[in-house]
Amino acid sequence: MKHFLLCTKNRRLKHSVFTFVSMTLLATSVLYAQSKDTKGPPKPQEITLSSLDGWPISITYYESSNASDSPVVVLLHGKAGSKRVWDRKFASVLQQNGFAVVSVDLRKHGKSQAPAASASGSKNQKPSSKRRLSALDYKAMVVDMETVWKFLFKEHQEKHLNMQKTAIVASDISVPLALNYALIDWSKLPYDDAPVLAAKTPKGQTVRAMVLISPESSVPGLSASRPTVQLKSPLFGISFFVCSAKGDSLDRGMSKKLFSQLSSVPDSDKRIFSKEFPGKLRGTDMLGKRLGLELEIIKFLDVFLKKLPGEWSDRRNRLDRDE
Repeated sequence: MKHFLLCTKNRRLKHSVFTFVSMTLLATSVLYAQSKDTKGPPKPQEITLSSLDGWPISITYYESSNASDSPVVVLLHGKAGSKRVWDRKFASVLQQNGFAVVSVDLRKHGKSQAPAASASGSKNQKPSSKRRLSALDYKAMVVDMETVWKFLFKEHQEKHLNMQKTAIVASDISVPLALNYALIDWSKLPYDDAPVLAAKTPKGQTVRAMVLISPESSVPGLSASRPTVQLKSPLFGISFFVCSAKGDSLDRGMSKKLFSQLSSVPDSDKRIFSKEFPGKLRGTDMLGKRLGLELEIIKFLDVFLKKLPGEWSDRRNRLDRDE
């Protein structure tokens, strides 16, 4: 009996020490990155945006106290999920680390449901969460991302953040969406507001880092391969962090395939990384499980987003500015 009590006491002590060390590491990361946020960050705001076709897109916005010095992190959930998985804790941790954060409910997920007036004719009828998603739905989600970027542009122009340093964190089905939108972002031609290309004001080129957790290679209507081939180019200089579960062979296989595609360029070891985490949990299910995923993401974003050169600058067409 004494032996049992002693073992129990030792296990509790080890658990307490582990918890203390984990929290200390996370707090240290927060204090290390947060140099200007002395008053504490503003409270999160839940906002509904309207996509190009009028579809409501629900986001939670975590404004940073660092204003125009704040890099941006956009969080996309995985299959059958919602932005709540980020809002529970990790989005606030990123905010405390000096990032402006936007978590997104993808179309037909969470609170981004069909407008009440067009939902099968009944305003009181709740939309089905089990509705099968089509290729058109996934393609529309990519278009919806432009609505999120318009919100970021507005906040950028008000000097609440610096969208010139933006990262996307995506999980499983949202990985192909994120990669396809990042390619759209980098394909935008600049405004014709200067005689030389280098002086022209960019319309895109905002996505500078991507965290891809348990990536799916495709969803109906969208593949990750085509954007991957182009985005890995050193000319873009985008940094990538591919995360997977060590105990899930399918997850490991798809992650290794994507990492292999991304890293097949010169000097890829300087900006393209991968890491396997213990256990069989996949995607956002790995959050909050003491696997170290959150801390590794923060470390990656601190180096490959926050510390990038690029101060805030006006992103409007020079011809539209009152100067």
